[in-house]
Amino acid sequence: MKIDYISDLHLDFYVRHNGNEIKYKRNTVEFLETLLPDELGEVLVIAGDISHYNRQSYIALEYFSQVYERVFFVTGNHDYYLISSEQSKKYKNKSIEREFELDRMIESFSNVTRLFDYDVTEYEGVKFAGSTNWYPLTEFKDVNFFNSISNDSNLIKHMSISQCNYFESLCYDDLDEVDVIVTHVPPIIIDSHHKHGSTSCYLNELKELNAKHYVFGHCHEQNIYEKVDSKFYINALGYPNEWTHQMNPMDYEREKRIEFMKQWNKIKSFEVNN
Repeated sequence: MKIDYISDLHLDFYVRHNGNEIKYKRNTVEFLETLLPDELGEVLVIAGDISHYNRQSYIALEYFSQVYERVFFVTGNHDYYLISSEQSKKYKNKSIEREFELDRMIESFSNVTRLFDYDVTEYEGVKFAGSTNWYPLTEFKDVNFFNSISNDSNLIKHMSISQCNYFESLCYDDLDEVDVIVTHVPPIIIDSHHKHGSTSCYLNELKELNAKHYVFGHCHEQNIYEKVDSKFYINALGYPNEWTHQMNPMDYEREKRIEFMKQWNKIKSFEVNN
């Protein structure tokens, strides 16, 4: 089975709502079309952070449901953000209400599944499981980063990340081996952690490896890692022009810059034996 994957779409940074619903949907779909690879896999995995707005997340999931046989996704931290007073009022100042609403919105999509609490879903003989994989807030440095630097502390409302982390940990402990695990927060230490010299709010390390393939996001990086017998895939689109953070444009000719940008702004894929 060929599995396509991407994370951290942050769609509202690419397509902003201008009050015209028809144009909003058309422009979002047109942008999503640019992300498609030349050859589609059977399954698309989205490892969180689709949009700050459920309406736009719905448009994306609707579009991908028409392109792929099956779509799996997990929610990221930004999928819980309440970034305006209007959103806070709409969701009664409770971030979890965004999750509930999105679940209701996609009920009619028979081939779209939100993975949570590491419940297992099987498709064509391949077992998928996943969850946000919320980071722990047990050490002082992590709590200090959360309260003083991370936007999560201000924009995720009335939702205990520590409790989410604890409950997800219990669910993961009960998980038998599957083929693919999808998380938003990285389950292993990656280059981004070394680059920034910190893992606070950007890591929930999973000691027991219960899958051959892990897909994750949160850190805006694109890479493939190997640990023991498992592979770990991250393909974060990130914010506009995020690719320039991965290379110094001044060091490369124009053609190479363009090619790097095109490759960055694409859904990637890997194969799973089924």
